[in-house]
Amino acid sequence: MSWQGEANKYLASTYKNWVISKRNAFTLFELFFWPIVGLLSIGLLTRFLQVGTDYISFLLIGSIALTVLQVSQIDVAYVLLFDMWSKSIKNTFVAPVKSYHLIFGSLIFGVLRGTVVFAILALVSYYLFGFNFLQGGLIPVVVFLAGVFAVAAVIGIAVCISILTFGQKADVAAWSLSGVILLVSGIYYPVNVLPPSFQLLARAIPLTYFLEYYRSIYIPGQHNILLGAALAILYLMVGILAFDMAIERARRTGILLRLSE
Repeated sequence: MSWQGEANKYLASTYKNWVISKRNAFTLFELFFWPIVGLLSIGLLTRFLQVGTDYISFLLIGSIALTVLQVSQIDVAYVLLFDMWSKSIKNTFVAPVKSYHLIFGSLIFGVLRGTVVFAILALVSYYLFGFNFLQGGLIPVVVFLAGVFAVAAVIGIAVCISILTFGQKADVAAWSLSGVILLVSGIYYPVNVLPPSFQLLARAIPLTYFLEYYRSIYIPGQHNILLGAALAILYLMVGILAFDMAIERARRTGILLRLSE
């Protein structure tokens, strides 16, 4: 198999998401309106409370991480959500592609959109609130975003598995799973304020470690970025295997046909 053919299998999902997104004007809200509104609400809250620079950096980093996560994970989930809504999901699995082609191909588009959102919000943060996301250099930003994108891919995989398992009722997972991440991974508060059982759950989420790593540039503190990276890689590998199993089960049970016309 040529490398061009293999690359095309990944880029097919990227192109598919691009074509559908550019035809939907509401996707602009995902890139500009809601991200900026969310950031402004947090930034203005810090002004109202007159908090110090440490708290400002803590909250703005969390707000931008959550926004990039939501934008990127929905792009991964769209690889099956669009097909489910159009009742053509069986056509996706007729093509000679593997689960990882679908996931990483759609993740490419998610990374592109997430990077655009991050750049916009970083500029808004700098000019309106005086927060410089490049204070620690470019490498920490790249590491931080890589962790966010990895977690987004894991959430997107979970949504795809839910679709193939529960059918149309599962689309709510596309928007609810990031809410769970918001609650326990320390987006707006440190995880040590959580009950002990929730702290254990937070330590099982890679995003927690990437947030601590990036925040340590502005607020000196401990972090374990290597553990976060290891967890992200592990979850991606397990997620791909679970997605393969869900595809085979959906073929056996006929849910692919029930989700298609």
